[in-house]
Amino acid sequence: MATWCFADTWVEYAEGNVTYFARHDPVRAVVFPVIALEAILTLALLAGWEFCRRKRMSRSPALHLLFLAICLPPCGIASVAILRAAPFDLAPLVQARWFWPAAFLVGAAPLAWVCLRPIRASRMVRSALLYSWPVLILVLAQAIRVSLLFPASAYTDGVLAARLSPHTGGIRVVWIVFDELSQAVAFGDRPSGLALPNLDRLKSESVYASAAESPATGTELAMPSLILGERVVEAHTAGPGELRIALQSRTDSVSWSSLPNIFDTARQLGVNTAAVGWFHPYGRVLNRSLTKCYWTAGALPPGIEEPFEPRPLIADMWDRVGMQIVALPLVGHLPGMWPGRHDLEAKLPRFAFLRERARDIVADPDIGLALIHLPIPHPPMIYDRARGTFTTEKKSYLDNVALVDRELGVLRRAMEDAGVWDRTALLVSADHGWRTGLWRKTAIWTAEDEGVSHMDTMGVPFLVRLPGQTSGVAYSKPFNTLLTRRLITGILRREVVDAGAVAALIEAAKSR
Repeated sequence: MATWCFADTWVEYAEGNVTYFARHDPVRAVVFPVIALEAILTLALLAGWEFCRRKRMSRSPALHLLFLAICLPPCGIASVAILRAAPFDLAPLVQARWFWPAAFLVGAAPLAWVCLRPIRASRMVRSALLYSWPVLILVLAQAIRVSLLFPASAYTDGVLAARLSPHTGGIRVVWIVFDELSQAVAFGDRPSGLALPNLDRLKSESVYASAAESPATGTELAMPSLILGERVVEAHTAGPGELRIALQSRTDSVSWSSLPNIFDTARQLGVNTAAVGWFHPYGRVLNRSLTKCYWTAGALPPGIEEPFEPRPLIADMWDRVGMQIVALPLVGHLPGMWPGRHDLEAKLPRFAFLRERARDIVADPDIGLALIHLPIPHPPMIYDRARGTFTTEKKSYLDNVALVDRELGVLRRAMEDAGVWDRTALLVSADHGWRTGLWRKTAIWTAEDEGVSHMDTMGVPFLVRLPGQTSGVAYSKPFNTLLTRRLITGILRREVVDAGAVAALIEAAKSR
C-alpha cells in the first residue's frame, strides 16, 4: 500500500525518459525522500494494524470503512500513473465534462455495496494489495534498470572548454532565445493594452523579420536544430548527458554532443563562448564547446519533481507529501490545491538564477558568443504586468510577454553599462511560437489567453541589430530560423556588416 501511494514516481522512472532532463541525481533528490516516506507509512500501518489486533477490533465495520477510506489515496495515485503510462492519450477522456458524472453513476452501486458490506470489501481490497506485489516488483526493477543506475557523477556538468585570449574590441554576438514567444502576439497582432517598449525600440533599430518560422514546435527538437544549423527530426534521451538525434540529412541517429555546432565554429574563430539556458542540460551536452555555462532543468512530471537546489531530507519529504496530495484526482480542483502551483513556485528561483547569470554573461567583454535561452514567456506565468512584480497567482500569457520586454531592457542596460553595447550584434528570437492547442487543455489557461489565441501564434520573432545600427529595416518574406548558425558565423567573420548583408544571407539560405 505504501508503494502504491508513490506509484507515479516509480512509473515515471520505469518509462526511462526523464534522466536527461534532471538537474540533480534523482536517487538523492527524489528516491531517498520517497523511500523514507514509504518506510514511515509502512510503520504507521503496521502499528495501526497491531493496535487493532490487540484491541480485538477486527470485526468492527467502522474500522474496515476507515481502512477503505485510507486506500483511496494509493488508488488515486495509481490511476494517475496508469493514465500517464498508457500507450495512448487518455487525458481528453478524463477531461470531458461528462466523465466525472458518468464515473459517479457507474460507481454508485459499488459504493453502496461497500457501505453495506465493509468487511467483505475490506478483505477484497487487502487481497488486491497483497497480490499486486509482482506488478510493483516489475515496475521497480524497470525503474532501477533504465533510470536509477546512473552514478551521481553523471548528473554533474562536464569540463568546460579552455578560455581563449580574447580579441580586445572585437565584434561579439549575443543570441537571446525567449522560449515560446509568438511573433503575432509580440508584434504582428499585438493585443491592445500590452506595452512592449523595449521590443519596439529594438525593432526600430534592427532588421525585423515578420514571417520567420521555427524548425520545430517544441524545445526538444528546436534548440538542437538552431545550434547545429540543421533540422533535427527526432530525438531520444539516452541518459543524463546524451540526446540521440536524427537529422533530416541522414537516416541514422547520432549523439547531439558529438556533432560540430555554432559554438565550435566560434571557438575556431578565436571567440570565447557561453550559454545560459534551461530545459536542455547544456552543461552536460555542450560543455566541450563552451567557456562558461549555466543552466536549470525544466519542470519534471508529477511524482519526480526535483528541487532547484539540494535540500535536507526532511524538507524534501515534506514537499513530496504536498505534491502527492495535489496529484490526487479531483483534489487539485479544490481552492489552494492547484497541481501546477509547485511548477510555478519552482520556476521563480530558477528564473532568478538564469536572469542573474544572463546579465553577467552579456556584460562580459571576453565572451564573443553568448546564447541566452530563457524560460519566458513559456508557461507557467510568473509575472503580473499590472503591478510590475513577480507572482504565484494565476496570470495570462500576455503577462509573461511583458516580462520578456522587461528582461530585454535589463540585458540591454547591462551591456550598455559594461561598455560593450556598441560592439555587440544582438539577435532576438524564439525556439517556437505559442502552442495554444497545448495549453488550452490545462488549468493555467485564462480568459485573457482565450481572447487573444484565435490567430496564428506559431510564428517566431526574428530581430538582428548589428553594432552601430540605428535604423530599422523590415523583411517580410517567410524563412526558417535554421539559418541562425550561418548568420552568427557571418557576423563573427565580419561578412555580415549591415542590414543589406543580413537580408542577402536570408535570401541565399532560402535558395539552398
